[in-house]
Amino acid sequence: MGMDNSNKQTSKARLGSIGENLVVVKLLEQGWDAFNANCSIKNFKSIDIVCLDSSTPESKELWWKPKTTLVQVKTSVEKNITTGFSIEEALDKDNLWKMVKGPYVFVSAQWNKESETYSFRYFILSRSQFVNLLYEAHYYYVKIFHKDRNLVLSAPAGFNISWLEGDPEFSPKNKVHFGNPLTESCENKWNNIWEE
Repeated sequence: MGMDNSNKQTSKARLGSIGENLVVVKLLEQGWDAFNANCSIKNFKSIDIVCLDSSTPESKELWWKPKTTLVQVKTSVEKNITTGFSIEEALDKDNLWKMVKGPYVFVSAQWNKESETYSFRYFILSRSQFVNLLYEAHYYYVKIFHKDRNLVLSAPAGFNISWLEGDPEFSPKNKVHFGNPLTESCENKWNNIWEE
């Protein structure tokens, strides 16, 4: 089931939908309840999946309400996965705290020509891991790595897969540690869903 490149936007949207639905399945496998918020509102801003842990109350006061988190999913075949924010937005940490509603799951999709199937990897960041990585990586990129260049700050901000694996280096060419707040890989760290 290869993606038809004749309509790249449709293929990209389809791959995004596949990623969202696979994440719902993974959350269900963890024993949590989950549903895709985009079933009722097309591409709901900042939220793709609502996940509930029926065995844990939201708080002592809300003992009757299951713990709930709002999950954003980003799926890509590239080694750099876009975050849904521009570079300029990534540099405004206060605004990121307002805009980011919950954890992020980055789905890395790799096409296998031989078997004609995708394989998927899942990287799960808590809300604070996402905000801190987004800010630190792009602060380094703009203020240090490209400090003397005019950059297009409206360009999409992305995460390199190596950063999600906990690599402290900015890139293979630039071995400088950029301040990656992830000290280990967040691959398959599904409990990050419930961390702040």
